[in-house]
Amino acid sequence: MINYAGIIIEFATVSEIDRPFTYVVPDDLKEILQIGQRVKVPFGKGNRQYVGYVVGLMEDIEPQKYRLKAISELVDEEPLLTSEQLEIIQFIVKYYGTSYAAAIDVVLPPGLKDEPISRAPSHQKIVKLNEDELKVKIYYEANRHKQSFAKQKWIIDYLRECSKIEAKRFEGMKDVSKSSLKTLIQKEIVKEEGEAILWVQDPIGYRAFKTLNDDQQAAVDYLQALQEVETYRTVLLQGVTGSGKTEVFLHAIKDVLERGGSALVLVPEIALTSQTLSRFEERFGNRVALTHSRMNAKERQRIYMRAKAGEISIVIGPRSAIFMPLPNLKLIVIDEAHDTSYKSEVEPKYHAIDIAKERMTYHKGQVLLATATPSLETYYQVKEMDYDIVRLDQRVGGATMPEVDIVDMRLELANGNHTVLSKKLYQAIEETLKQDKQVMLLINRRGHSTFINCRSCGYVLKCEHCDVSLTYHSSAQNLQCHYCGKTVAMPEICPQCGSKHIRYFGSGTEKVEAYINECFGEYGIGRMDTDTTTGKEGHRKILDAFRRKEIKVLIGTQMIAKGHDFPEVTLVGILSADASLYMQDFRSNERTYQLLTQAMGRAGRGANKGRVVIQTYNPDHFVMDVVKNHKQAVFYEQELANRKVMGYPPYTHIFSVLVVGVDEGQVIRTIHLLSQYFRYYSERGQNHFRVIGPSSAVISKIGDEYRWRLLVLGDIRDKLLIYGKYCLNKFYTHENVSGVKIQWDVNPQTMI
Repeated sequence: MINYAGIIIEFATVSEIDRPFTYVVPDDLKEILQIGQRVKVPFGKGNRQYVGYVVGLMEDIEPQKYRLKAISELVDEEPLLTSEQLEIIQFIVKYYGTSYAAAIDVVLPPGLKDEPISRAPSHQKIVKLNEDELKVKIYYEANRHKQSFAKQKWIIDYLRECSKIEAKRFEGMKDVSKSSLKTLIQKEIVKEEGEAILWVQDPIGYRAFKTLNDDQQAAVDYLQALQEVETYRTVLLQGVTGSGKTEVFLHAIKDVLERGGSALVLVPEIALTSQTLSRFEERFGNRVALTHSRMNAKERQRIYMRAKAGEISIVIGPRSAIFMPLPNLKLIVIDEAHDTSYKSEVEPKYHAIDIAKERMTYHKGQVLLATATPSLETYYQVKEMDYDIVRLDQRVGGATMPEVDIVDMRLELANGNHTVLSKKLYQAIEETLKQDKQVMLLINRRGHSTFINCRSCGYVLKCEHCDVSLTYHSSAQNLQCHYCGKTVAMPEICPQCGSKHIRYFGSGTEKVEAYINECFGEYGIGRMDTDTTTGKEGHRKILDAFRRKEIKVLIGTQMIAKGHDFPEVTLVGILSADASLYMQDFRSNERTYQLLTQAMGRAGRGANKGRVVIQTYNPDHFVMDVVKNHKQAVFYEQELANRKVMGYPPYTHIFSVLVVGVDEGQVIRTIHLLSQYFRYYSERGQNHFRVIGPSSAVISKIGDEYRWRLLVLGDIRDKLLIYGKYCLNKFYTHENVSGVKIQWDVNPQTMI
């Protein structure tokens, strides 16, 4: 019989209490307590009640020197965590060096309280006509001649046709008068009552599936073969933009569902979820559910419980959806798998691809990495034969890759063109719109002007809290810091010298939108960036308007470059294409190549030939050449050679340490002292690690806090993690670390 339980306290993220605590199981819980349930327990000297997670059950334990406390009560009737999730939690703790509580928190849906989790309602309120048809007929005939009866008549006529309808949905219909409905209910002509919700799984919509070409069919056949032998593999589905990757994994998921399995589909942007959902619902109906961060906590909890119960077979969402507890999970699709958003920047700093691989190892299923521009790490894994690869080298429907023009903006300036568009791009937009086609313009900076400069003394207006220039936003008529959110009024004179010669420099989405409106406003102009997509439906409204061609020119940041399929887009313009080339990040070439290639891929996906115009101040750069001439293999091989020489991933792993504090001197002293610990223990140990730095971070101050970084490189990830944490623990033990924060990460995706 169960007498004791090992319990993780929900807030126990510090090392001193980052472990299971043993509690006595009361008699009334011995028959019902299960691993994975939540309980309330007394904790600490004051015996305050906290929620904990049951992670172990024991009949006997070693004798204790102190009296054990007992569990107070059960929170959930059934376990929230499955046995697979508990293994994933163990993996997160070990692989990312985080706490059990933090790992549990990221696996479970947000907003949990010390009460049972929110579930989908089992009953709904419906409205219908009274079963006494004679009573309804007498009332109807007695009042039909009255003008005031029109709204009641509409309700009665509607309910005669549809028999019954959900009350909430009915009340939301534009022709329904709530006061008229209330009158009919009071007179017992219409009845309002509860009804059990019966969930019936929709059949697969086979007619909606498209016929595959030879390359697509070969890819599907390969995935089906892996399903048949029930073996874990990670497969790179590498296809040029517009090659029909989505249709491949739709067919693969159909096969999974026919075998009784379930599937997860991850997308990098919330903007892509509605587009993806509509394509999936067309084929799989109510078997599909969507989850993302702009849904409220109760909605996400309900989807979690429906997934756990097996009511849904496919979940679509961003990074956090990777933890959905779908039973018999056999396929995880990671769309646009190169995207950095799949790596969490907050504790625990997990990567969705790592979690996907671990889950599919457990379920003997497949991870499908779908992308036109795989990361260097993924490309390397394919070369090493750790990953399989299937290729789609041709666009579907006979579509061809777009023609690419590179425009040297230095020549545009020399010829007196100071606008945001080159002459070639302006003419291309004009021609495209006259042909009733659509245009997408990418500029990966939001706002109007990226910095404000005094022409007299050269002073640049910077954020007083961060080491970055302020961006002018014309819509708000103010200057904004894109890192700490600080806003200030636009000064009339230079704060440094008092001159009135303050000018705007650089271009953002707002400036481009304003200019395009002046030139082509009659065609319908839209802008898509974080300023215009707030709210739950922000992305969908803009994209739907573009799909309906109410908007002919869509201007946006990198969110418009990812995965969108608009057949009427025949021109893509890329402004400031080299903005990311010279960032202090060894991945700058890779990021630029991926962004340009993805943006180019939006053009010419339909029957009409596409065209891309790339504006740059560095037309001779290696990246511009490989993008223009579609020399992908050349790019990857060259980048791998560079990485090998420099000793960077994928040939090594990085342990990054960031020291942050309000006193810059204290930050510098701390990071230099810390670097001595890393160097000392590297020289003493059998494994020698390369220590780079310390140096000021790319952005040296954010939110009044100074930032210095140290990089440690090693060949074996597990040993690097152990060494990194060991050095930090030694440092914490022997040094005073008050006044600073030390953050660390393994293989970070950004170096800001």
